[in-house]
Amino acid sequence: MKLRLFLLALATSLALRAADAVPLFNATLAIGHESRFLLVSIAGKTSPWLKLGDTFEGYALKAYDAKTSTLDLESEGKVVRVTLVADAAVANAPATSTPATLADAQEVFRIMRFDDMMKKMMDAQKKAMGPMMQQQMAQSMGRLGANLSDEDKAALAAIQSKMLDQTMSVVTGPEMRAAMEKIYSDVFTKEDLNSMAAFYGTPGGQALVEKQPEVQQKMMAVMMPMIMQNQQASQQQMRDFMAGLKAKYSPPAAAVPAPAPTPKP
Repeated sequence: MKLRLFLLALATSLALRAADAVPLFNATLAIGHESRFLLVSIAGKTSPWLKLGDTFEGYALKAYDAKTSTLDLESEGKVVRVTLVADAAVANAPATSTPATLADAQEVFRIMRFDDMMKKMMDAQKKAMGPMMQQQMAQSMGRLGANLSDEDKAALAAIQSKMLDQTMSVVTGPEMRAAMEKIYSDVFTKEDLNSMAAFYGTPGGQALVEKQPEVQQKMMAVMMPMIMQNQQASQQQMRDFMAGLKAKYSPPAAAVPAPAPTPKP
């Protein structure tokens, strides 16, 4: 009898421990028709953004009911239903901050198609900057620009385009990507980068990657006239200021003696 009671108590204890080990359902992210889920273990470990079918701490995400904010987790053939809890429910759990590796950052850049996105962004920026550079060059050339032959104007335009290409190639080159990957791995935690990778893997994340160059091009079309107008006003302010300084510190002009009176005959 005592043995049966002991086994029953042991089974109950193990069941309670298993129940306590179920991760907490802490947040959900809805993008379009898809959902991502954030779980927190009892030890305080935070999952990346998970989708149905993913596994965390031995629990597979099986189903989600948006109406009741419940998530079905399966472990060893048993399904446990957990309810979305507020951040306060896990406020006392030990916070985790795992240092990121370079591989974590590289995975984010792969999913976000970094090289392709940067190339498109730089092409859009080059297109937007072209008219401004031509105007600045025309102002610096002054009268000489009006006297240039068509051949020289074409050569000047080619040099401008080459200079801009050289500048942009530095931004889109492998050295810049390697530097940014290192920065990401230094600044963000592993959990941060996992969340970024999960987002960029969604349709919304891929739409952001795909359309970001178009957004930047439209923004530049709005910003550049504003910048140029402000630049012209600033240049005029500087000219007025320098003229004032010149007048303040220039030596006074020597007094011109009055002409001697003409003697009367």
